[in-house]
Amino acid sequence: MIVTKLAERGHSSIAVSTVPEVFDALRSDCYSFAITTRPEIDLLRNIHSIPVVNLEIFFHAEPSGGGPLSTSKKFDGRAFMERVEFLVRPVTARGEHAGTEPVKTIAMRGHKASRWWAMAKKMLGLPHHREGLSDVRS
Repeated sequence: MIVTKLAERGHSSIAVSTVPEVFDALRSDCYSFAITTRPEIDLLRNIHSIPVVNLEIFFHAEPSGGGPLSTSKKFDGRAFMERVEFLVRPVTARGEHAGTEPVKTIAMRGHKASRWWAMAKKMLGLPHHREGLSDVRS
């Protein structure tokens, strides 16, 4: 159903159900993001670093007519398609449309931020120097 809805909006997509199919699709570099449920997110990210849309967050509980404690879930298709449209935009265009300020590093923020960071590190008992630390991306 998701593949059909995406195709109606002009998005190329495939549905896969086995780990080898997922591995082949993600390693092909033909896709800019994946859609799955929470249990499979780690599997996808272990195969390839790719944005993942958790399908479960678009289901919202709604009271149903079966009594005061009875609820059903409704899929928020509008929010889902907004997330898809956001992810298909080029990375440079995402920041422009979000209306947000680019992330600033401590060096860009100046002396005031570095003093704040030094105080926070001291309170948390973190080392004062980067010697012996490895970069999180390595």
